[in-house]
Amino acid sequence: MIVNRRVWAILLVPMPAWAAAPDVSIVTMLLSLGLVLALIFGLAWLLRRLKLPGLAQQSNGIKIVSQLAIGQKERILVVDVHGEQLVIGVTASQVQLLKALDNPVPTTAPTSPDSHSRFANQLSQLLNRK
Repeated sequence: MIVNRRVWAILLVPMPAWAAAPDVSIVTMLLSLGLVLALIFGLAWLLRRLKLPGLAQQSNGIKIVSQLAIGQKERILVVDVHGEQLVIGVTASQVQLLKALDNPVPTTAPTSPDSHSRFANQLSQLLNRK
């Protein structure tokens, strides 16, 4: 019985650590959460706008060899379809074959399929694009 009273006395004694109010207000926490979510959506939008051909896993024998942005939504692409290379024009409303290449453009593939080296190559190409 005496032990029970001591346990209850210890538990019911107000402790400064338990009773202290948090230093961060709910408004600050919500603003921080909003900032993090905006950063995530902003980076996702940026990656979608860059349209890097190596970031998406391409399959079915179709591969983008090279691309050139002509306008905001217009591009010229060199596409490899099962060993045959085609030059196509892409706009917001249509895709048109410009030419079938007789002499294929050499593809620059990394020596190892390691995803880290592929990312490093793409990052260095982006930084040297200036």
